[in-house]
Amino acid sequence: MATDSSKSSAAGRRVYNVNVGVLGHVDSGKTSLVAALSTTLSTAALDKNPQSKERGITLDLGFSSFTIPLPPRMAHLPFDELQFTLVDCPGHASLIRTILGGVQIIDMMVLVIDITK
Repeated sequence: MATDSSKSSAAGRRVYNVNVGVLGHVDSGKTSLVAALSTTLSTAALDKNPQSKERGITLDLGFSSFTIPLPPRMAHLPFDELQFTLVDCPGHASLIRTILGGVQIIDMMVLVIDITK
């Protein structure tokens, strides 16, 4: 079930938020997918951590989002928009504790698989 974290945007629109964990093996394209989908980035999004850039891997959770109009099947809800907050998770096995730290806020997940490997 989605997080009950409704909020109002600057335009006064009511937004229903769903947190989506983006998981997969290291170098499977998780951060690239998140970058392609996102319209709003947090300060921790897309491997902005200098150590992440240096090592070439995601080391911490990254947060970004995109918003869509509320689908017709959700029209009965008191919201105007549906926001998906993407939680970009590290893919390296040694960073599992970081991933587990984000599990409490994740409503659903997307498993990214690189079919060329």
